[in-house]
Amino acid sequence: MDILFTSNSVGDILSKENLHIPSYQRPYKWERKHIRNLFYDVRDAMSKSEYQIGSVILHEKDGQLDIVDGQQRLISISLFLYALEAHEDFKGADKLLSAEYGDISCYHAQENLAEWRNLIQLVGRKEAEAVCQFLLENCFISCITMPEDRLAEAFQLFDSQNNRGKSLEPHDLLKAYHLRKQNADDEKIVEMWESFVENQDLSLRDLFDKYLFRMKRWSRGETGLTKRRYGSYLRFTEDFIDDFKGVDLDQQYPYLELYRQLDSLSDGNFPLSLTMPIIDGEKFFKYIENAHKVITGYRKHLEDLLLLQESKDNVEEKLDLPDGVRKIFNSSKSRYLRCQNLFLNICILFIERFGESELTREVVETLFIWAYYPRVKSKVIYDSTLGNYAAGGRFRQQPVQKLFLVLATATSPTDFLMKIDRDRFEHYTVDDIVKEEEKKW
Repeated sequence: MDILFTSNSVGDILSKENLHIPSYQRPYKWERKHIRNLFYDVRDAMSKSEYQIGSVILHEKDGQLDIVDGQQRLISISLFLYALEAHEDFKGADKLLSAEYGDISCYHAQENLAEWRNLIQLVGRKEAEAVCQFLLENCFISCITMPEDRLAEAFQLFDSQNNRGKSLEPHDLLKAYHLRKQNADDEKIVEMWESFVENQDLSLRDLFDKYLFRMKRWSRGETGLTKRRYGSYLRFTEDFIDDFKGVDLDQQYPYLELYRQLDSLSDGNFPLSLTMPIIDGEKFFKYIENAHKVITGYRKHLEDLLLLQESKDNVEEKLDLPDGVRKIFNSSKSRYLRCQNLFLNICILFIERFGESELTREVVETLFIWAYYPRVKSKVIYDSTLGNYAAGGRFRQQPVQKLFLVLATATSPTDFLMKIDRDRFEHYTVDDIVKEEEKKW
């Protein structure tokens, strides 16, 4: 038999009474946040005639349809039906809910059922039923059905679709999300996106991980840290992709009126900034294209000002900073990399806010001292050190300024400089930083 490719409504799939979860499947592990995301994603799509919400891989075996891929979503939707007391109308959903599960699956199922009930109570039963009806009738799933003798290929397809041999990057999930939001697989957008993936100056992964994610979090006074059993790490992961899921300009929220007016007047040149609210679909991709251009451009401008390369003798604009400053900033030693990133992020946001001409020696020196002060005061700098210093307001158990937040609310370069509390870094000068570091070279 051949492999069967179909597009089925969610209701059609959950009506298949021979749906079955094979023993080799992993536990059901969706969390409450996944339920909320699914609910609000579907509710926001109700203005469309139909909506694609993913894919499933099924394997025919002994008259049953084993779910190779897609069980997390299908069980979650079945729990929604159960919460609305509508599961018995869908034989497949009823069968999924009555199967035997281990403790991990049962725990998450109980949590998520409670979340569905909370959402139903929050929006009202009538609206929840309307969302469920749209989900069942107007939301479609790409369904791949494998014949009985081709289980190995089903696993290969599962691995190819979901992992490509490794975990999907968060930016891959964002690409799929925003392409779906604009209802198009625009070739130019995809080509632009892929050109950034392995960009030698700034890869797409580093654009999100080292810059945009940190800028957004730190400018809100949030550390961006993920706690683990021992310590914390600062990384853009799937847990943070909501930072880059946006809003549809067609939503009639008052705060979007400014953006709607800008859109109507921009003639295709919508104004963009690094920490602006994300707008769904095509504008997200324009935001990423602009962010890549801005960050690489401002980073090069800063490097030129500091004369980091000997070949820059012909640069007209330059900052007459001590050689030690250039040596520290241009160093590839791991001891400096976290502070270098902190310095770059705050300088880039300063330039974007006030312009290149305002990045004076006074500003650069002040930001350099602030960014590298943790380096001279700590034997080792961890992700937790960086996140807490940048936005957590703490360093070595002492309060420090959330300087990204200060910058985000400053009205002028002078206002920004006046608000910097130099007591917090002991009135260090660049010479002090250089002298402290020279001892360790």
